Amino acid sequence: MAKIYIETYGCTLNQADSDIIKGILSGSGHVILDEESKADIIIINTCTVKGATECKIMERLKRLGSGGKPIVIAGCMVVGHERIREVLPDAVLVWPSALEHIGKAILAAKKRQAKDFKEPKKKDYYMRIFTAPILRVPIGEGCKGNCHFCQTKLARPALKSYSKGTILEWISRGVQRGAKEIQITAMDCGSYGMDNGSNLVELLESIVTMEGDFKVRLGMINPEHVKRMKDGLIKILNSKKMYKFMHMPVQSGSNKVCLEMNRDHSAGDFEQIAEELRKKVPGITIATDIIVGYPTETADDFRQTVQMIGRLKPEITNLSKFSARPGTKAKEMMQLSSEEIKKRSVELSDLIRQVCKEDKARYVGRALDITITENKKDFTGITDNYKQVVLKDYQGKLGDRIKVKITEANHSSLFGEIIKEGKTSDKDEGQQ
Repeated sequence: MAKIYIETYGCTLNQADSDIIKGILSGSGHVILDEESKADIIIINTCTVKGATECKIMERLKRLGSGGKPIVIAGCMVVGHERIREVLPDAVLVWPSALEHIGKAILAAKKRQAKDFKEPKKKDYYMRIFTAPILRVPIGEGCKGNCHFCQTKLARPALKSYSKGTILEWISRGVQRGAKEIQITAMDCGSYGMDNGSNLVELLESIVTMEGDFKVRLGMINPEHVKRMKDGLIKILNSKKMYKFMHMPVQSGSNKVCLEMNRDHSAGDFEQIAEELRKKVPGITIATDIIVGYPTETADDFRQTVQMIGRLKPEITNLSKFSARPGTKAKEMMQLSSEEIKKRSVELSDLIRQVCKEDKARYVGRALDITITENKKDFTGITDNYKQVVLKDYQGKLGDRIKVKITEANHSSLFGEIIKEGKTSDKDEGQQ
């Protein structure tokens, strides 16, 4: 048996994969450590969605290589593993679809055998661990899209939805052990069930009828899937078991650029759906993603994106500067200059910051229910529409459900003080 340190990069799906890795290994008798220095073997769960992230990970791998410890590399970067082999020729690689082989990978690493595990899993169920109160639940692999900028699609090419029974079992076990927030995650949650005759709404309907004191945060859904399931999703989002939150990436405010990205929606689709969600799910938080500087983005295309953000005012906008990823069609295109991309990014970042600041300011003076989900420098909680609230000098514990008054705000967070402790009454639920 070995002492193992795991380091994770990237999205909630990657974090959920690390939870599975930890569960498999700890169930086999291995010890999972929080300190790298005391570990026998190091696992790096990688992300390749952005060039800057990949460069950061490569620098990290170079430093680890000089340390002499056996290393296992998991996650999306293993698909383009040539660079990894250059700096870590003895590393063991585990593909995203092959996590059930992580035990064999550890044995290979101990023997310094440079193996590559990529045989797809044969079953849905994995052992997993989680740290209450948050349980990350992957509902499948891959997606139905083929966006020209996406390298993650190369790492997780085929859609494989997990069975509803497997997902409900994970959630049931987590809730029994104290999970208060269930994070449903996938490359695109909207693709769920398109390979097995099911669908996301059916899955969520089963989840929200489960017993237990928990709330569900739905992960990213591309707009075309929200559009086809809109009525069912609106009904589900109004359930008390659901956070009123929708992450729906538009990527550009230009219909032309959405088409050139090979997206299956238009900017107009996104706006129409967001406006309807706001009308029918009171208080909902709309999150979206924007890529600035796609190769075909003209000055006019960019201006359309700026105008859309200013008009719609999404509560959360994740902004990325375009970086061409190896193996994608966008990599083959004529690229914009880094100076122009930076210029556009700065302008849009300023607008996004102002929009977020105005949104948060609306909550100052209001009383809100929150669930305490993190304790780092300070305790932080989440409102029913997934706003983060920072508490000073809180003396409670993770998972507490309390009522707070919002005293101040900035562009990213709310700050509150306790009004009363304990579970709030039903009439107070969801006041956003």
